[in-house]
Formats: sequence, structure tokens, C-alpha cells
Amino acid sequence: MSMPAVKKVLVDSVELRGKVASLFEAVGVSPVHADEIAEVVVFADMRGVESHGVQFTPRYIRGIKRGLLNPKPDIRVVHRRGAIAVVDADNGLGFLSTRRAMKEAIAIAAEQGSGSVAVRNSNHFGPAAFYPMMALDAGMIGYVTTDGPPHTVVWGSAKPVLSNDPVAWAFPTLDGPPIVVDTAFTGVKEKIRLAAQRGGSIPADWAVGPDGRPTTDPKVALEGYLLPIGQHKGSALIIANELVCGALAGASFSFEVSPALVMGADHHDSWKCGHFVQVLDPGAFGDRETFLRRASELASALRNAPKAPGIERIYMPGEIEAELSAQRMRDGLPLAVTTLEALDAVAREVGAPIPSATLATRDMS
Repeated sequence: MSMPAVKKVLVDSVELRGKVASLFEAVGVSPVHADEIAEVVVFADMRGVESHGVQFTPRYIRGIKRGLLNPKPDIRVVHRRGAIAVVDADNGLGFLSTRRAMKEAIAIAAEQGSGSVAVRNSNHFGPAAFYPMMALDAGMIGYVTTDGPPHTVVWGSAKPVLSNDPVAWAFPTLDGPPIVVDTAFTGVKEKIRLAAQRGGSIPADWAVGPDGRPTTDPKVALEGYLLPIGQHKGSALIIANELVCGALAGASFSFEVSPALVMGADHHDSWKCGHFVQVLDPGAFGDRETFLRRASELASALRNAPKAPGIERIYMPGEIEAELSAQRMRDGLPLAVTTLEALDAVAREVGAPIPSATLATRDMS
């Protein structure tokens, strides 16, 4: 069954960012932190990552309102050694602590050539690509990974004990868009949830139902668990990320994180999960301009590789998202009406201004 059409309206992304920020301010988040969270949330929708975008906001807001997440975290560096640092997120949302960690890593890399920062005591950080892209303005390479709630099997197990532990890389180039890799090692739980809400189907290799059998029904998948991509290979990559995000960072492993949210809770509770970020300065390895030129040469060579039948264009990682973001900045951001209604509902819950009342919208039909 194909995905039915979802009614959407066009909104201005800058205006939407302000509305989202106002919801966080209404539950005690500082204006600076509220804007930093809203920037990352809207960034996801701008790049087409709807599963990690504005539609997730009500669950963050409820988690803060119910006292499960810290609205005013004291995010601080608790350990330094050479090119290494550790950041404590103080049970705040991962947007804030991961941004802080990337800033630390960039500063360390500017001096040491590379910087690695682990984050503990954190929560969901949204779209992974945002954080390594912070290093691009400095002409550096960025990397991030995270763990989270258990919804994935370790290969051969019958119960979910791992998260999808996504990774993201951002590589600067001499010309054209940066090369941005952002991938989880499973199908995405939120995409399955969206398919269930909208009556769609999912690929058969994304998930199994509670009986352990692969399913294309997202509602059945939500009662079961996710499969790692590439079978045992994807499982192995997740395990590696668990070690740097859990053991190295001094945070929870995925099987120690609350599964409430991935089981359908309407709020984000406290995870105490970990993240790991790294920044590399190409100039520390040789000539920076040479690296940028070679990165562009690779992208050009791959784009111009012989195309398979039916393929009109070969894209580099992140290129589709960059073009979509530019288009949406110019023409407006398509936002599902159901998402806007959910923002209005949570605004009423916390006594904030109703976003739709003052958010200019244009019908897409």
C-alpha cells in the first residue's frame, strides 16, 4: 500500500523557528537555548528529515513540563586531557550538549589538529547531520554518533537491546556542497510511526513484529523491533558505537535507556544517553587546500561515473538535502497540518501562544 497524500501548508522557516522556540521558552528554557533547539529542529524539516523535525517538538515540551528533562541544564566540560574532553549534559536535551561538544572539538582541533569530545547524561539530539556541519565553516571535518533507547536486536537475539546509533560525517570541499553522510544502522522508528499514522507501508527489511517475523505493516512493526541493516554487519557497527557513546562517554548503553518513547509515549523521558563527536583539521595532515581540491575531485569523478540504466543523475551524500533546503528557504517549508495541530495542542497544554494563530501559511494545493 502506498503512502496517502498528507495535507500540508507552506510556512516561512525563520518564522516557524521562532514559534518553536517560544514553546520551549514557555516551559522554562532560556531564550538562547530555546532558539538553539529550534534551529536544529527546523533544520531537519528543511532537509527533508521530517521524522526528526518539528513533529517531535510536542514530546520534548511534555518531557520538560513533566519534570523529566532539565529545562536549564548546566552543560559543562568535566574532563580535559590533550585533544580530549568530556561534557556533562545535566539531563538537558541533546541539541544543547552536542552543540557545546562540537564547539569544544573545533577549538581543540584548531590547536591540536584533531579534537574528540564525549557527552554523558544526555537525551535525544535530533538530526545527526547538524553537528558535524558545524565544523565546515572552519574548513574542518566533523563526525558524530549517539546511542539511545532500545528498539533494535543485536544480530541473533530475540529482544531489542540496541538503538540505531546513527553516524554523521561532514566533509568540506573546494566548490559545490559539502559531502554530508547521515545514516542510521536500521530503518528509522519515527518513519515507521509516521507510516502507521498515515496508513502507509514499510520495506520488509526494516522491522519484525512481536512474533519475530519481517513485516511491511508499520503498526505491527511498532509492536515489534527494528532490524540492523546488513544483518550482522550493521549489528557490529552499532556495537562499536555503543562502546564510544556508552562506555567511553560514561553514559548509559541503549539497553539501559528507557524504551518509553520508542514504544509510543507522548513525551520524552530521561535517557542519560551518550554522544561522541570528533573534528579533524585537514591542515594538520598536510595542505588544507589540497584536501579540499581532492575532495572536490572525488565528488566530480563519482558524479560523472557511468550511470546505471534509468539513472539520470548521481548524487553525493547530502546533496539532495542541500538542494531541498535551499529550495525550501526560497519557496517555503511544507509542514503537515497534523504537525501544526500538534504544536497548537501542546501550546494549550503549557499556556503558550497558539503557533497557528500568528504563523503565516499558504495552501500547497
